[in-house]
Amino acid sequence: MDEFLTNSKNFFSEVNKLKGYTLTFEHLGARKNNGYVDEKSEKKINSQMEAINNKFRKVSTDLKNNLENSTSELSSNNVENFEYKTKKIHVHSQTKALTSAINEFRDVQYRYKKEEEEKFKLQFSIAKPDANEKEINECISEDRGEAILASAFALGSNSAKGILDEAKKRKTNIQKIAKIIQELIEMLNILNNAIYAQHDVVDDIGQDLTTAHENTEAANVDLNAALDYQTRASRIKRILFGIVITIIIVAVVFVVVKLAFNTGYYPQGNEFHYFF
Repeated sequence: MDEFLTNSKNFFSEVNKLKGYTLTFEHLGARKNNGYVDEKSEKKINSQMEAINNKFRKVSTDLKNNLENSTSELSSNNVENFEYKTKKIHVHSQTKALTSAINEFRDVQYRYKKEEEEKFKLQFSIAKPDANEKEINECISEDRGEAILASAFALGSNSAKGILDEAKKRKTNIQKIAKIIQELIEMLNILNNAIYAQHDVVDDIGQDLTTAHENTEAANVDLNAALDYQTRASRIKRILFGIVITIIIVAVVFVVVKLAFNTGYYPQGNEFHYFF
């Protein structure tokens, strides 16, 4: 159980890492699309964004596989005890956390893809001013895009060819983004199915919370009773201790007086007076 809880803690730590990747990717996208970026800087940003995509893909895939293993283990050890229920709740929370992180990254990818498409349209329109909206949209699509782009590239001027070349690179980037989004959607489908399959866990959580609340109230009553008992016991102990000390003092005084009487002397000041 300790190992499972440690792994669960590490799982959520990795999910936070995914959220960090999302923020970094969003920041890089803002740098690229807000303001002027020269070709060298854009190429560098693209490389950084691709690296983030690869990291996100690896970590999210590993976490998904871990969830599948945990789910399989729970299915093979279906014993309704505290440990089993605790693991089920953890796996459910892990699934929801990973789903949320992937959703956030997918949303960022969607926005980035939209921005890249707008830039592509602008570049294509500059290089081929007579292009209509339909032609531009078709060029972005996977089917006829390459043919339209190649035709425009062949017929354009040298300056237009340069712009079209950049547009072609951007189109390749858009296709990469679309592929990543599709991968994320497929992973989300798997996780959403897992969450749906865990619907009984939600009921269990509600029941467990109710039971926990009742147990907590009962525990508080027991605790108050215990504290009251402890307070009364401590008070009695102090009283008994005081009585014992008093008895000891009285006994010592009695012994001293008794000895003094038997030996015939008593103390007065710094001298001893004897009786004969």
